[in-house]
Amino acid sequence: MMKKLLVLFVFVGLLMSCNEEESGSADIIDLSVTRLSNDALSVTDIKIDSYFNKLFIFFDNDLTQHPFPLTITSNIKLSSGAKMSTFADGELEFSSPDEAKQIVVEAEDGTQEKWYLYLIHQQIQNADFEHWFTNVGMNGKAYEEIGYSLVESFWATANMGTSMYSTYGTQPVYEGEETLVQVKTDSTSQVPVTAGTLFTGRFDISGAIANPTDPKKATFFGIPFRHRPEAMQVWLKYQAGDQTIQASLRDPNNIFGGFTVTELDDPDQCSVYAILEHRDDQEVVEIARAEFSSTTTADELTLTTIPFVYSANELPTHLTVVFTSSKEGDLWKGAVGSTLIVDKLKMIY
Repeated sequence: MMKKLLVLFVFVGLLMSCNEEESGSADIIDLSVTRLSNDALSVTDIKIDSYFNKLFIFFDNDLTQHPFPLTITSNIKLSSGAKMSTFADGELEFSSPDEAKQIVVEAEDGTQEKWYLYLIHQQIQNADFEHWFTNVGMNGKAYEEIGYSLVESFWATANMGTSMYSTYGTQPVYEGEETLVQVKTDSTSQVPVTAGTLFTGRFDISGAIANPTDPKKATFFGIPFRHRPEAMQVWLKYQAGDQTIQASLRDPNNIFGGFTVTELDDPDQCSVYAILEHRDDQEVVEIARAEFSSTTTADELTLTTIPFVYSANELPTHLTVVFTSSKEGDLWKGAVGSTLIVDKLKMIY
């Protein structure tokens, strides 16, 4: 009898100990908007990306055409026992459509998670390319990267991948008070041609390291987007480099095994394109595409309108926009020195 009682006491003690364990969960389970300081704005959807700790509030408006600051009052549901260290009252004030809010959630056991809240509307965040921050490359040196910070930017480049060679294909350039983007094709000590690129999405350095012979494995294209624009407009200027080359790996499985380089007669081309897609867990459906490519353009920035050609009636969930200084740069084809200048991207409705 005493043994049974002892076993029972031990079991009850273990059960109580388990119940007293504090949760380490710091998740945002749900978000709803209860009030906007601007009655002219309309929220159409809210998406929670628990994998990357990102929240998206979708608007049926062009927020660049409305006054800021904008105050959003929200109800935020957290995992059991968690609390918000910031914005505990659910009231968030945005100074511009480009701003992303960091929300710090603290679990019962003190564990903290950082979440980021974005405003998604008819235009892309930082589409005038004015905001840049200082990042540190794999060579330990500082360089300029697009956006307010790495986690807040909707734009990405391949700069981190080429930073080990102190090569940065995408950089800001300045004309008076305006900030433009220079996308340039260069070379490194290992690779004869590396095309600069600017795209919506994110660059995955781990993918680049794991797949050095396949540049596409380092890029995740697309951002959340729920609109159907007629076209996109952007200011462009392009100068092709002097000599187009095709570099081919001597050993297809080893980027350090050297390249065979062939000179080509055709001039290099820049490429600008956008793709609207509907993505779900089962498939990706392309809804529309806008494309532009060119050899050397005019000496001055030119406003270029690129229409979307629609092939499906679904509402998009994602938008990919890509600028590159060499159209086939991902195949190690291009001309060193090819330079694309980009400014003020706008979606037209």
